[in-house]
Amino acid sequence: MKQGDSMSIKINNIDINYVQYGKGEDVVLLHGWGQNIAMMEPLGNLLSNNFKVTIIDLPGFGNSEEPSYALSLYEYYEILDLLFKKLKIKKPILIGHSFGGRIALIYASLKETKKLVLFGAPFEKRVKNLS
Repeated sequence: MKQGDSMSIKINNIDINYVQYGKGEDVVLLHGWGQNIAMMEPLGNLLSNNFKVTIIDLPGFGNSEEPSYALSLYEYYEILDLLFKKLKIKKPILIGHSFGGRIALIYASLKETKKLVLFGAPFEKRVKNLS
C-alpha cells in the first residue's frame, strides 16, 4: 500500500478507520459487506497517480469500530457525509462495491458527486405512481 499508516476519526461515537494518499480530485472507495480497506487497495493504488484516494473501513468492518446497534443504510450514508465534511471532501468520485455501492447510491442521490462507479451493487428501483 502506498499510503502508509491508516488513520482513525470519530464519527457519531464510532471510530472510523481510513487511508488517504495520492493527489488530485477526490476518489472515495467503499468496500462490500464483510470486506475492508484491503479489498479496495489494488484499485486505490492504481488511481493514486492521478487522484487523491480515500478508502474507508465502513463501521463494523476492518479496523473501524463495531457500532453498538445495527445501522441502517441511511445511517451509513450519514456517517459517510459527516466523514467527508471532516476530511473536506467535496463532490467526490465514488466507487462502490456491493454494500459500499448501495451506500454510494444513497449518497449520490442526496449529495453532489462528480461520478458514481458501481460494481456488484444491488439496488431496488421504486417508482411512485403520479396519477
